[in-house]
Amino acid sequence: MAEFNFDQNDFLQPPKPASSGSTNKGLKILVVLLALLAAGMGAVGVMKYKEFKETETVLQDEKEQLLNDLNELKINYDSLSAAKTQLQSEVADAKSKVEQLIAELEKTKKVDAALIKKYRRQIYFLRKERDRLVQVVDSLKQANQVLALQKDSLNAQLTEATTYNEKLTQENQNLAQELQKAKVLTATNIVGEGVKIKKSGKVVVTRRARRAGQIRVCLTAVANPVVEAGPKTYYVQVVNPKGEVIGNRDVISVDGSDVITSASKEFNYEGQNTDICIFVVPQSKDDEIVKGEYLINVYYNNTKVGTGNFQLK
Repeated sequence: MAEFNFDQNDFLQPPKPASSGSTNKGLKILVVLLALLAAGMGAVGVMKYKEFKETETVLQDEKEQLLNDLNELKINYDSLSAAKTQLQSEVADAKSKVEQLIAELEKTKKVDAALIKKYRRQIYFLRKERDRLVQVVDSLKQANQVLALQKDSLNAQLTEATTYNEKLTQENQNLAQELQKAKVLTATNIVGEGVKIKKSGKVVVTRRARRAGQIRVCLTAVANPVVEAGPKTYYVQVVNPKGEVIGNRDVISVDGSDVITSASKEFNYEGQNTDICIFVVPQSKDDEIVKGEYLINVYYNNTKVGTGNFQLK
């Protein structure tokens, strides 16, 4: 076994101290290291602060973009509201949600990624709802346009039909008036003369005014196929030389005007020429039957159907 020889003084003497030059060198190194560490930590802090500010700016930009998107949606729903369709209630609900989100987002001072994600998701669904409503409103508009065109077409047809009916009604009225005019019994062979009725009932014709007690008007009712057979009435108007209507002075309406007549006669019409005579009895013989020319007008169914004249000496 090998032997080791130790001197007691080796253990009793303290170690020799380092030189002052070595100590200063170590301190310098430590200071440099601490300075480098501080500089590194400062650089990291600056970078972290810069990243934080950049993130904050991005989030604020995202917030502004969200507000722009929401305001765009609000404008879209305003347009849908103006469309005045059956979807007013649904449009109003969706618009209310958009306005609520705008109010909430404007009040939010600090935003983060989670909040941005939440709002983006809500905007996504609101856009989907807007697109659906726009499609439905467009369909309703098209349907309303078709209905409007159909209504216009029906109105045009109705107007045309109304015009045609009015024209037809007018034509029928004209035809009725023409038929009414055609349904007259024209009087011809109108003869007026003075007569005197004897006690025996015999009628004596006279040309002298002072001898005539009455005026007799004889005429022929001309057959008309459109006039139905049955009782008919003629009215005669006899105007003396003084321009006075003599006789019973009954009043009838002719073309909306009152006409004074002298006498009337009801007779039976059987669809053929019919001869009749009508006697006019003056109210005052001395005043009404005078010398001169007399005018005769004959009326049937409120229409003048013949005229004649005669003279008394």
